[in-house]
Amino acid sequence: MKRFLFISLLLVAGVLPALAQFTLDTEAYDRQKKEAERQKAYQDSVRKVQLEEARIRANDVRFRIKWVNWVTYRQSVGFVESSHNLTYYGYLQARQKWITPLSLRLSSSTRLNEGALRDGYDADSWKKYVLDLGLSGFRNLKDDFYLSMGIQLPIGWERYRYATETTADRKHTHMLVGLGFEERVFYMSPNKTGLILGVGCYQRLMSSKLYRFDIGLTFEVGLKF
Repeated sequence: MKRFLFISLLLVAGVLPALAQFTLDTEAYDRQKKEAERQKAYQDSVRKVQLEEARIRANDVRFRIKWVNWVTYRQSVGFVESSHNLTYYGYLQARQKWITPLSLRLSSSTRLNEGALRDGYDADSWKKYVLDLGLSGFRNLKDDFYLSMGIQLPIGWERYRYATETTADRKHTHMLVGLGFEERVFYMSPNKTGLILGVGCYQRLMSSKLYRFDIGLTFEVGLKF
């Protein structure tokens, strides 16, 4: 009997630690399982919020359309005149094939081809100041390159002297109005703020005293923001 009790005590002493260890391992596993389930539930809830936010943005016009600004400096080299100008472009960026910015351009002429002018005027005394109001269309060609087609309405004035007058004579002032067309290729940075580069050509009809039509090339650099 004593031997039986001794053997039983040995068995109990050996089984109890193993049973305790099994219990501890089971509790740790349960805790890890619950933590994993909690993490998964949290990630699922975050994902649901992100999907809902994406759905709202896709259907809310405030997120689908935004206003984009450009400011550029442009140098024009024409058959009759050369000029430089500062241009502002503004447009709503939406999911459309064509971007159609409004433009406002301040221009000043710097050089004239005297051989292309009407007779009887002093080219050295001539100055022109023009505000161009316009509308352009931009269509993506590939990657960050765009084709631009535009129409401009130049309004301003010119100051000049006749060939028979001297510097002592007061310059004459003449109001200007015209119609211009542009064809250009632009590089546009894909970033929200970035570089703009453009090259193209233009054709212009003007009510100038010195000429009626001009054609030339344009080079443009600016900033998008």
